[in-house]
Amino acid sequence: MLERKCEFCGASIPKERLDILPQTKRCVTCAEKNGSDMVVKKSDIGMDSDTYKDLLGATRS
Repeated sequence: MLERKCEFCGASIPKERLDILPQTKRCVTCAEKNGSDMVVKKSDIGMDSDTYKDLLGATRS
């Protein structure tokens, strides 16, 4: 894999970061300062957020 430079500061993006986020164009420091450059599709969960949170906190009996 070719070395990729951060779009903000020009530092090399570590291989470990690119292994996890292959499309990223920002180093960790710049992503923390400026926000992530990763775009993810928002999924509709089909229920209101309170119900979803309740389900996440529920335990199986």
